[in-house]
Amino acid sequence: MDIFAQIVCKHVSKITTDDIREYISKISTERNLRDTSLQTHINVLRSFFSWLHGEGIIRRNPMLKIKSLKLDLAKARHALTAEELERMRDACRTYKEKALVEFFVSSGCRLSEAVGIRIDQINWRDRSVMVHGKGNKDRMVYFSVRTKLMLEEYLRNRKGGTALFASSRTPYDSMGPRAIQKLLQQIGERAHEERRVHPHLMRHTFATSALNAGMDIMVIQRLLGHNDIKTTQIYAELSQTTVQYQYERLVA
Repeated sequence: MDIFAQIVCKHVSKITTDDIREYISKISTERNLRDTSLQTHINVLRSFFSWLHGEGIIRRNPMLKIKSLKLDLAKARHALTAEELERMRDACRTYKEKALVEFFVSSGCRLSEAVGIRIDQINWRDRSVMVHGKGNKDRMVYFSVRTKLMLEEYLRNRKGGTALFASSRTPYDSMGPRAIQKLLQQIGERAHEERRVHPHLMRHTFATSALNAGMDIMVIQRLLGHNDIKTTQIYAELSQTTVQYQYERLVA
């Protein structure tokens, strides 16, 4: 709430709906926020003022007249298209960036899993690595030939570190989750991708691409580390192309 207090210089009991509308407009313009990010700010404010009202600190809740944004959630969940992915690849400036993009889009790893990978865990012959996932479970994931080539170039030219993706500064510790998120987002912005690019989107792209190529959804479930097949079906949307492919392969 510190930033909010700086922009709306009033005691919480004096803040009006118009003050909040001005604040939302200001941060939207100055920070060039996407609708999803702006909605997050609105949700935080709604929770905050609801709590103030419930505790009797304010008499009226100024958020009651603030409507949520109409978000295209379906579009936000869509995987990167082949063209969008190629633009991401073209936007990469270093082998580190290329390796990061290729690893996430070919392995389907979660961000938390990728952060913990060390170089000595990699099986280069099988292009595989055992990751520690949700529920304290380990599973094997695989990566593509292209990923292997990008990783080898990246590791050959970097200064040091034992982590697969290491910081570029001494002592070359593992890149943190936020650092990886920020780097992928920057690549996405260079590629002029309208959506915010993040590891979860790359994971979704992996699942959707695998399904479109004809991979059995049970195999995708195992590669993603899902306990429930319904979760996998959310990631891997059944496009009309997939339906037609499966029909031609199994029936026609």
